[in-house]
Amino acid sequence: AATADSGLVVAFAVGSGPASIADGTNLTFTGAGSVSIVASQGGNGNWNAAAPVTNTFNVTKAAGQVFLLDLAQTYDGTAQTVTATTMPAGLTVEITYDGSASAPTNAGSYAVTGTINDVMYQGSATDTLVIGKASATVTLGSLSQTYDGTPKAATATTDPVGLTVDFTYDGSATAPTVAGSYAVT
Repeated sequence: AATADSGLVVAFAVGSGPASIADGTNLTFTGAGSVSIVASQGGNGNWNAAAPVTNTFNVTKAAGQVFLLDLAQTYDGTAQTVTATTMPAGLTVEITYDGSASAPTNAGSYAVTGTINDVMYQGSATDTLVIGKASATVTLGSLSQTYDGTPKAATATTDPVGLTVDFTYDGSATAPTVAGSYAVT
């Protein structure tokens, strides 16, 4: 708002910077930076035009909040991505995992940072993505064998296929050679 000693209407214009004026007095910012507003009064039949007055100020980004979600996941062989919401809603968030834009695949812990990328808002959040190991099943085989003096090892199949299996027989890693019953793990 502005007034002139003459009582005539003062007009506003954006002299420079990321702003616009609607309906003569409604100032809207389109980004952060230095904004100059020029106030002028053009005069009329009785009054001379007033010298324009410029007011310059700095517009900074407003604070936004980032909320990171899906921080506990389980390994499944695919990249595990974190999602984010913002306050105010709908802001773009760039997410990094240990500093990389690529989401991790393997089980482990990863530092996650979500940063708002918006012309009017700024903010970030950090947390940890934990990708837990997936469950696997082990089916033991060759559990009934006949004594012949050689070590008798159990066999195993896994789901998913191809996982390494370590065996113990009554707590020992050595397959038994003597006839008897052994707890196989």
